[in-house]
Amino acid sequence: MTIILSKLVIITNFNNTINKSIIMSYGKNHPSTKILASTSSKLSGKNVLLGITGSVAAFLSPKIARELIRHGANVIPVFSDDGLKMIGKDLMWWATGNKPITHITGDLEHIRVAGVMNPAVDLMLIAPCTTNTVGKLATGIADTPVTLIASSLAGKGIPILLLPVAHEDLINSPAIVDAMERVSEYGYDVIEPLREEGKAKVPEITDIVFEVMNHMVENTIDRRVIITGGPTREYIDNVRYITNSASGRSSIELAKEARLRGADVTLVTGPIHLPVPEAIDQENVITSQEMTDKVLLLLDNNPDAIIFLSAAMADFTPENTINGKIKSGNNLKLELKPTVKLSDMIKREYPSSILVLFKAEWDISGDELVKRAKDKMKKCNADMIVANDLSKPDAGFATHTNHVYIITKENTEELKSLKTKLSERLFDIIENTDF
Repeated sequence: MTIILSKLVIITNFNNTINKSIIMSYGKNHPSTKILASTSSKLSGKNVLLGITGSVAAFLSPKIARELIRHGANVIPVFSDDGLKMIGKDLMWWATGNKPITHITGDLEHIRVAGVMNPAVDLMLIAPCTTNTVGKLATGIADTPVTLIASSLAGKGIPILLLPVAHEDLINSPAIVDAMERVSEYGYDVIEPLREEGKAKVPEITDIVFEVMNHMVENTIDRRVIITGGPTREYIDNVRYITNSASGRSSIELAKEARLRGADVTLVTGPIHLPVPEAIDQENVITSQEMTDKVLLLLDNNPDAIIFLSAAMADFTPENTINGKIKSGNNLKLELKPTVKLSDMIKREYPSSILVLFKAEWDISGDELVKRAKDKMKKCNADMIVANDLSKPDAGFATHTNHVYIITKENTEELKSLKTKLSERLFDIIENTDF
């Protein structure tokens, strides 16, 4: 039976076998289709095997699967016997729309997914991966669906990611340390777990998905990318400061998108509290002057970099900073002076760079917002500017969405989307424009 969902042809197969043209598929009207590619299309058309082994961390496997689906992946669960004891197959069936592989049958699932008689899966993620499973993979023991399928895929050179989780005494035992080294030599890639409370735990799920995407997204950018994000602080005394509101979320999404496209990325951030993937080089600063100095230093070594100034740098700083703590209870008058304008300096000093500015206003018309953005773009000789009205409910601080105008020297477009998809669009424009 063939159905069409959002222009994607999906061939269903309800017998837990592997169709010749596609590795399993979503059932008709299954709830998982409603979230397919809702966050991004990075994994659209990709088939991902999700191996689940006997760790208590298996309770997070449905969340991992759902996040992969939100980026477009078709997720096929594979259980070991001990993994089944933890959460059961019906939960993963619900989460993915695919009937899990729980044992190897006469249909030779381990051969089919490796692409011997049909297209292979694109990647296998084993999350959670117990130390027992690591030991088996290191010695070629293939006595569960997870280890047998992983061994078959490894023999075909298909990427396999392992997320080892356990008490740290197990992770650090000599035999497992040796096994981890061996599986790395065999070509398995390891996602670093979160180490705390004496355990190696599952890290942020968005970081896991980022690692999956990092193995499958085509590299298209070979230039350095520098991104600023978050607020800066201008100190009144040693305790108090003035600042702008900013979460840094947009800058992180930009950095992730750039990294996925193959760029060497440096993210320069003021004080933010959102997690940044380990694969991204993060430089922490506090004041506007520190951010300016750091960016200019990076540009000295990379004068043709692509630079996004998405930080909400403070516009004013105290004329004088008081040493110590000003006594409270009395009126206080502050004399402020403008901070340095980094945006004015870049194209003047580094004309071969590609400069993308961000312009935030409050409660003005779309026409006026575009006009002000174009004026700023011309003043700074920028290549692109992204303008938004922070008074809008879908474009405010710390939101996952944004409502913006993307302006280049040739075109203006309005976009309402998730910040992930905005990042995709900005890099698409850069890759397809002759600046």
